[in-house]
Amino acid sequence: MRARLRALGAAAALALASVAPAASAALPVRAAKFSWDKVGVLRASFSFRDALDDKAIAKKLANGLEVKLVMRGYVYPNAGGDPIALTAHTCSIAYDLWNEVFLVSVNGQKSKPVVNKKGVYRLCTDLVDQPVTDRPTLRNKPQDYYLAVKVEVNPVSADTLKKVQQWVTRSTGASGSISPGDALFASFVGVFMKKIATADLALDFQTDPFPS
Repeated sequence: MRARLRALGAAAALALASVAPAASAALPVRAAKFSWDKVGVLRASFSFRDALDDKAIAKKLANGLEVKLVMRGYVYPNAGGDPIALTAHTCSIAYDLWNEVFLVSVNGQKSKPVVNKKGVYRLCTDLVDQPVTDRPTLRNKPQDYYLAVKVEVNPVSADTLKKVQQWVTRSTGASGSISPGDALFASFVGVFMKKIATADLALDFQTDPFPS
């Protein structure tokens, strides 16, 4: 896990600056809970249910159309500058009109059928203990950083969603890290260097500074 997070930090400075939400006081602040686990990984719990509660998105879900959600969180210094680490989460949701259940894939992995919207929230928008970064990646005190979050619903580029899912799946696999020599690492850098033009819905927000 720690090796994976260090790989994130090393890649972020080169790959994320052009697509991440600009570090700005104009971003709305959303509540989040942070905690450090026993091995020094910072974990975050926060929610963005409103991404699926939008009327147009909710209508698509009700009609059985697939909805794809991509969350990217960028660790920014309070003083400004480029992000130094990244966390990501993806979800694909489709309502099975015949069986009246939601079919959900989280980070490319299918879950059991979900019987109601609360279950969809739990899997897709209510993130609990999402790994963010580790202490060695933070060059200064944890209080000197915050998380800026971009949530996109139905991003225009299907390839972008696919590559993010690949990265998240591989980065949490048995090896626990993606090295610069890995072919997927190059794809990860290329994807995040590309700026997505639009999506059905986009949310940008930030958290308060990290705890010590």
